[in-house]
Amino acid sequence: MTARQFRLWTVPIVLFAVTFAAYGVFAAQQGFHWDDWGLIGMMSLQGPRALLDYFARARPLWGYFYVATISLFGTNLLAWQVFALLMRGLAAVTLWWSLRLTWPRREGFAFWAAVFALVYPGFSQHSIAVAYSHYSMMLAMFYVSLGLSLLALRGGRRRGVTVITALTLSVLQIFSTEYFFGLELLRPILFWIVIREVELEPRQQWKRTALAYLPYGLVVAAFVIWRGFFFESQLYQVSAQTPVLASLPRQVWDGIWNSSVAAWVGVFRLPSAEMGARLTFVYWLILLAAFAFFIFYPNRLKSDSADGVLDRAPFLQWLGVGFLALLTAGIPFYAASLPVQLKFPDDRFTQPFAFGVSILLAAGLDLLPRSSWRPVGASALVALAVGLQIQNAFNFREDWKAQKAYFWQLAWRVPALKSGTSILSERAPFQFTDDDALTFPTNWMYASKYVETNAIHQVSMSTRLNFQNDTIKFSQPIQGRLFTSDFVVSPEAIIVVQFAQPSCLRVLHPVYDADLPVAPRSRKATESLLGFGLPFLRREEAAALPLSNMGQILPKSDSPARPPEVIFGSEPPHHWCYYFEQADLARSQRNWFEVARLGDKAFSVPYYPNNLAEYLPFIEAYARVGRVKEARKLTMETARQMPVLQSSLCALWQRVAASGALSESDQFLAEQIQSDLGVCPVKGVNE
Repeated sequence: MTARQFRLWTVPIVLFAVTFAAYGVFAAQQGFHWDDWGLIGMMSLQGPRALLDYFARARPLWGYFYVATISLFGTNLLAWQVFALLMRGLAAVTLWWSLRLTWPRREGFAFWAAVFALVYPGFSQHSIAVAYSHYSMMLAMFYVSLGLSLLALRGGRRRGVTVITALTLSVLQIFSTEYFFGLELLRPILFWIVIREVELEPRQQWKRTALAYLPYGLVVAAFVIWRGFFFESQLYQVSAQTPVLASLPRQVWDGIWNSSVAAWVGVFRLPSAEMGARLTFVYWLILLAAFAFFIFYPNRLKSDSADGVLDRAPFLQWLGVGFLALLTAGIPFYAASLPVQLKFPDDRFTQPFAFGVSILLAAGLDLLPRSSWRPVGASALVALAVGLQIQNAFNFREDWKAQKAYFWQLAWRVPALKSGTSILSERAPFQFTDDDALTFPTNWMYASKYVETNAIHQVSMSTRLNFQNDTIKFSQPIQGRLFTSDFVVSPEAIIVVQFAQPSCLRVLHPVYDADLPVAPRSRKATESLLGFGLPFLRREEAAALPLSNMGQILPKSDSPARPPEVIFGSEPPHHWCYYFEQADLARSQRNWFEVARLGDKAFSVPYYPNNLAEYLPFIEAYARVGRVKEARKLTMETARQMPVLQSSLCALWQRVAASGALSESDQFLAEQIQSDLGVCPVKGVNE
């Protein structure tokens, strides 16, 4: 009895199933990141014209695709993730189809190449669904164009309509984004491979190839002329200067190495402990299922050769096409001096390299000495790549959870802001979203009627301000540009924030936070300390503290800020950070009875902080409202658990003692507390 074989129509089903396994596990828990915010924000706050104007500066045709899809999906997070999954799967299916048309009797090769390209580990940003669903769409459009042109070359029906459709898709793809320009240069090579099957005379082969490629070549030539001589992108500048040409060999080598060997070596990364036991179990279950399936399925796929005779010619062709694809894939990025690296956000430039790398991997299976080793090796690679993409999606999910925490805590701490305020942080608070992008959700909260001149901006010291030797130089306003809008950061209209989970968000106060300990100079050590919830200011934050103007915060508002629920969901339960943010707001208004009331409510639950510096508002409030013994007890417990806070605690008691609010006996107790703490700033500095 012969083993049952799977028909070819099952391959697209398998490719979409792999798409979901690799990228869809956390689809319902993902949000917006990075360029997603700018694209959705411009469309929602300023209308489609703003989006078209933005893309007119770089990729004029592409803006219309974004306007169409954003009009369709709006701010529906799940719809965007599903759309991104569909586009990703469609790109794999159309690649498989076009490879089958190039090498018709090599079903196994086409299948493995499509799977390798689908789970390609060099690109980690699939979860940025609004932006990168369109890149997958353009890639699928290129493969459909390529497949149709090959179909016409093989004499399919309605050849004229097929060629016109292929040309139209080629124009739409290449004039929308330059990312896949290098792959377009492979079309004549694939034409030659197809023509070579029926035309034996070399001269006729090249002649027929040139004639078939002529209309597509004219499209490429028109794009090069337009982009090189008539259109000047304001985002990426193409340069042919001598220094750029001199570094080209190094760029090419780095691009090829990073996108191929280094990218696939990365699949051996194990999941972090942050995933937890349950998710880690599901992770390994998916990997084992993928491994078992890919050992079983390809061997029962319809035979890729009718006579079973090994033909070495396709293998050499695969190697040639694969290496040529690696050489041409990076042309757009080399021309603009953009690095092809395996880190966010530069790994977006690896996308066109997946084609060549996957062809070489699929071809490399033929080099294994035993045919039985091929499905085992390929299945292991695919399973590990699926696992890496699951890890990437998990990291984006955690980043989205952090964004939601940030904006809800910001809303609790800052009910309203004066127009034109800039929110300054040491760096963008999130791994996958920069400060420019955060401007849009911030204005969604604070300025529903977006006006460019009065917009609220999020900026970071790392990229916007000049600082040296811990002293920020900010003697004049700083001008910048956000997508299509100019903005000015005024030194009088800034609040400085710190967000480093597991601590709550802090709007840094130039008085109350002045005596917090300053972190060491090592950035790695600083982030490690903050990650453990230790109460440190980054050195740049300490230097920027005098810039934080509490007058920009409007404590009372008829309609206090709320993150849009259509994106961020309903308000989370009021745990410790809610009470801290409300208390910190009341402290900035010197409403000590309200701070004490909030403390009583939080401690009665009981809720406690991850960062012990978050006790400081409540200690000061208890002391100022006459509950000195309670304040003393909390002070000593905090100092015992976190000695590094002794100076901050002593400064707090200095303020209380200087306020005149204490009775004579309480004044004596305050001085005794300062003596017990033993580490006090100079009196009078922060009174």
